Amino acid sequence: MLPLLWIQLIAAAILILLSSKYLVSSSDKIASKIGLGHTFVGIVLLATATSLPELATGISSITLANAPDLAAGAAFGSNIVNLLIIAIADVIWPRGPMLASVSRAPIIVAILGIVIIFIASISTAIHHWTDILDHWYISPLSIVLVLFFVTAAYIVYRIDNKEANPIQTQDDAKNGKSKLDNETKRAFAFYLISALCIIGTSIWLSEVGDRLAEALQWEESFVGTQFLAISTSLPELATTIAALRLGNPEMAVANLLGSNLFNMGFILFADELAVTSGSLWSSISLSHVVTGLTGIFMTLVIVGTLLIRQHHPKSFSFKWINLESSILIIIYIVASIALFYL
Repeated sequence: MLPLLWIQLIAAAILILLSSKYLVSSSDKIASKIGLGHTFVGIVLLATATSLPELATGISSITLANAPDLAAGAAFGSNIVNLLIIAIADVIWPRGPMLASVSRAPIIVAILGIVIIFIASISTAIHHWTDILDHWYISPLSIVLVLFFVTAAYIVYRIDNKEANPIQTQDDAKNGKSKLDNETKRAFAFYLISALCIIGTSIWLSEVGDRLAEALQWEESFVGTQFLAISTSLPELATTIAALRLGNPEMAVANLLGSNLFNMGFILFADELAVTSGSLWSSISLSHVVTGLTGIFMTLVIVGTLLIRQHHPKSFSFKWINLESSILIIIYIVASIALFYL
């Protein structure tokens, strides 16, 4: 039975990876037609699209498997997996340190990500310290999270809108092309079909993860943080590789940091709505605070690197790997070991 569960987990991950390719390409085409800026596309449109597995996995883990720890683990764990992907992207980027090729714009996204991860982590801790908020239908802290996410998206939109240069949109207007022409409609169709495939596969993935946790007698929080988080982060990995092939590391970094905003601000809020008895925060393990603090620490490494690389692009660079990538990978490994024993 155990080998069959592993085969199902791998099959679901592959399906998510294949569907995400069409999701990313259609998202990019829709964005170019509407005339959105690259940073806003990476943070909102692409991040929303590639975070659908975490959303579907979280809700189905709660409603079908009654496993809120899996849901929270998938969200918190996806944060550190996304930051690990930045380290992997840095290793495969052929033009020196990848973060040296990125402007300072993602720093704002990273700082917003630190704040929202801290809010989610402190929400978990507060609900374990006191039950005063457990009787609310929706925890006030969940409302703070989703409001902060909306505010962060608006801030990014305002900043990106000042720098956006929608040349393609202007050319289409001169040629008499409508934003909703046949090409755009096809992109919307592919977007919806791919999204539905990802949602369906993610529901299957959450059920497999729950059975795998029982078979291995592992804590649901660890399974969610590791296996589900890695599997549901495959769309982010596919998006990152595609962006690097296009020579656009900034969109890759913005997408990964934006996914963390979406994970904490929207997905955890949706998970809270899915919990019908009590609060999500009081139903999950306190170990997620460790995962949250790990995500904050890894994001601080990226912020510091972005600031340093602006003035010293080649410093602390080795033949195969850069210092920041080494630090991110080490933090991820140490945190994973700690979470396993916790």
